[in-house]
Amino acid sequence: MNGSPKRGWATRFALLTASVALMIAGCATTASYRPEIDSMKTALADAKAAGAEMRAPKEYAAAESCLDWMTHEATEFNPFADPDARIDGKCRAAFAALREQMAAAPEPTIPAEAAPAEGVAEEKAAEVVSPPVALQPETAQAAEEKASPLKDIFFDFDRSSIRADMQKSLNENIRWLRANPTASIIIEGHCDERGTVEYNQGLGQRRAMSVSNYLVAAGISVERIKVVSYGKERPFVPGHDESAWKWNRRAHFVLQ
Repeated sequence: MNGSPKRGWATRFALLTASVALMIAGCATTASYRPEIDSMKTALADAKAAGAEMRAPKEYAAAESCLDWMTHEATEFNPFADPDARIDGKCRAAFAALREQMAAAPEPTIPAEAAPAEGVAEEKAAEVVSPPVALQPETAQAAEEKASPLKDIFFDFDRSSIRADMQKSLNENIRWLRANPTASIIIEGHCDERGTVEYNQGLGQRRAMSVSNYLVAAGISVERIKVVSYGKERPFVPGHDESAWKWNRRAHFVLQ
């Protein structure tokens, strides 16, 4: 009986020691990959500044997805079973493909007659580009959407809040609606393919309502607006990765 407290203390000490060791190991794993993650962040930022989203959209999306994956693994302190194979086999290959495509793709040029006026170049650079033509489905629906005078509003994954970079497009839509006071619209909420049908139906509704509320707050009559959600049932761009998903998370304007 006299030895029982000692054995209990020894057991608790052993468990505490093991827990500390695991925490240190997790932190070491994260720290060891931080330079790799930082390097990928820098490379992705440089590629984006050079126009990668237009010049190499598929390769840029793959590199961006890989960076998200790496960051999640490190943040969650999940040790890599085979770190060299994962980094070299996926992420390094993705970034190498991005560099190769950027080297092969011509740099975008601005015709002399269309050169932006002094002081507006920075504003133009901040605009969100339209989906690359190569990714757009060649259907009557796509042709109709491309001809719409109102711009689509895109969302982050699993979010219905208006992104800061989308406010410019929304404000342009508001100016058009003010200039055309008899026009009525339907705002369609859309999602990417991930998640259940039921969840995306609700998410699409929240996205459409978020845009509607923005318009109403700006003075557009609620009587001119209808809201509908199609969830993930009507993807604009086909595909099963971020290069397609980012264009399908949107609110689309239809003139009635």
